[in-house]
Amino acid sequence: MKKSLAFFMILLFMLAPLEEIGAAEYLTYQSIHFKRGSHKMLADYTNYDYNRHYAQLSGRRFWGWRTYAASENAPVYFKRDTLFIIKNEGETPIHQNFQFKTSEQNTTQLSASGSIGFKGSGEAKGFQLGLDSHVKASAETKRTSYVEETVDIRIQVDPMTKLHIGVYGEGRISNGVGRYYRFFKNTRSGGGEVFTLTTEYYSIEKVAL
Repeated sequence: MKKSLAFFMILLFMLAPLEEIGAAEYLTYQSIHFKRGSHKMLADYTNYDYNRHYAQLSGRRFWGWRTYAASENAPVYFKRDTLFIIKNEGETPIHQNFQFKTSEQNTTQLSASGSIGFKGSGEAKGFQLGLDSHVKASAETKRTSYVEETVDIRIQVDPMTKLHIGVYGEGRISNGVGRYYRFFKNTRSGGGEVFTLTTEYYSIEKVAL
């Protein structure tokens, strides 16, 4: 009876439902580009990419993860948002006051695909089943620093000129694939990605119409 109960509990644990996969805020940025190399965002992985990376994994294991890192702390630059566009098609300059909050911070966001799930939320969010320890830059996920100051700027928009103000920044991305095994059975598989923001700033650009 005890053996039957133990087997039932193990089976129930193996068949437990998977959590839904959530999307990180950085995936909503207007654009993200790697500074060098042929890296890809996890969101841009094709079936070919997954199969190619899975082929890099070693054989099955009794219990735990097999992982492959396709990108490790690869530097990226991004455009998060466009805040203002002012177009002056008149004959006199336009003067406009703006107030900005500049900041330097180190925050980390996660995204995943397949059946790889998350635990926790916000700053405490992490991958399930200890995947964090297998992903480069995971040490930074628990560390957040934030410095902020307010800057007032008066801007002149000349005739036949358009003004763009946007939020830009830089960061680092680590991503790859993983498979989780229980009793040599592959129970979860997919991709994981860590985005670490290193700096963020405002950019002001004037272009002729």
